[in-house]
Amino acid sequence: MSPEQIEVPNPPSEDLIKETYAKFGLAYYLSEVLHRSLCVVYAMLTFDKKEDATRPRIEEKISLAFSLTLGQLIGELKHPFEELLPEEISLRLDDALAKRKFLAHHFWYERIHLMYDAQDVLTLIEELDAYADLFDKLEQEISAYFMPRFSQFGITDGLLQERLAKLKAGDVEEPLITQRRPKKRELILRAWDVNVPDIIGYHVQVFESDDGCLWQLCDVGLGWTRFESVTPDWKINEAIQRYLPANINPRPEILGPWNYDFQLAKGATLKIRRNHGEKAYSWDINPLKK
Repeated sequence: MSPEQIEVPNPPSEDLIKETYAKFGLAYYLSEVLHRSLCVVYAMLTFDKKEDATRPRIEEKISLAFSLTLGQLIGELKHPFEELLPEEISLRLDDALAKRKFLAHHFWYERIHLMYDAQDVLTLIEELDAYADLFDKLEQEISAYFMPRFSQFGITDGLLQERLAKLKAGDVEEPLITQRRPKKRELILRAWDVNVPDIIGYHVQVFESDDGCLWQLCDVGLGWTRFESVTPDWKINEAIQRYLPANINPRPEILGPWNYDFQLAKGATLKIRRNHGEKAYSWDINPLKK
């Protein structure tokens, strides 16, 4: 082959290559933003009413959602929430999932040969821009669609946009609670009454298991808590403590949110019921009748 027949290469500049990698990072990052927004949607959809939710319980559900892959999370949203998820959004989520998987597992394997020509690199950048635009627009549409639901829980559009902007800017968010999940049976050693800061006369019940874990009551039984350790101002709940230690089912069968019983020692029953006042629940002890 003569020199005249050899095609002159059109190598991309270093800046163009850097831009390609940056575009890839942005596209994948925006798919993560979509994932995190869906985690919040999932957490909110699992509560019937605002009164059912507590902050630790919301964080527990968001933490569970974060542990799911995007595909698993979409599956959880479709069943049993398919009636709340428009078909058009459901189909676009399937498309977004397929594109995210392609980015994560196949993009560079199938496209790396295009990195040696400047025009091919520009085509890659256009493709990555399209992925980024898809993830970003879908996240915004889903957030807008579920905004009425968010508003029920005090999450306004302004607050959501502020958090989203911080997330996109890479600002460090306040970490979620990190706590183990309840076991099938928990040995409860102590029950405490704990004052809630800034609310005079308002306190919650906190339970301590045999491994030192602390638990708060939630809509379905024992749930996570932001209290990390017992402090001197905590007071033992004498009415409950007399029936401890007790080996209980931390997530008993429920008749509805905040409507369940714990079977304690000496045949006593701790009844949790929804409260329609300021406090989410009320409790009562039914001792064993002789």
